[in-house]
Amino acid sequence: MMEGTGYTIVVNIMIGLALAYFIIEIMLILNDVEDDTSNVLLLEWSKGKSFFIPFALGAIAGHLFLGTTNAAFKMANGIFPVLILFGLTIIMVIIGFKVPFEKTKSFLTAILIAGLLYGHFFWSMNYIVSP
Repeated sequence: MMEGTGYTIVVNIMIGLALAYFIIEIMLILNDVEDDTSNVLLLEWSKGKSFFIPFALGAIAGHLFLGTTNAAFKMANGIFPVLILFGLTIIMVIIGFKVPFEKTKSFLTAILIAGLLYGHFFWSMNYIVSP
């Protein structure tokens, strides 16, 4: 188990962000405006120029909740997967703004799965060595 002041601060920040998100989401559900919750907004933005959103969310989910322990996928430096993810996202943003095309649910699902696989194999948290 990890310990220390830095770890405690990070955990408390993550708990605070999660609570803030749930409170805001509940407020959005209860207000009189239709279709203003985060999932609806993210879907609409993804269908527009921001189709990188499902890939990024998939990569984050694969990183946090899955993650391989197979050393064949481990990169030499832990920052490389983050830089590659950032680069892929920038490329998708440029494509989203420069190349108009229809983003179907199957396309968005495919890039969500691609992000999930990227996070699972190349950005795994399970490479961290525990003492």
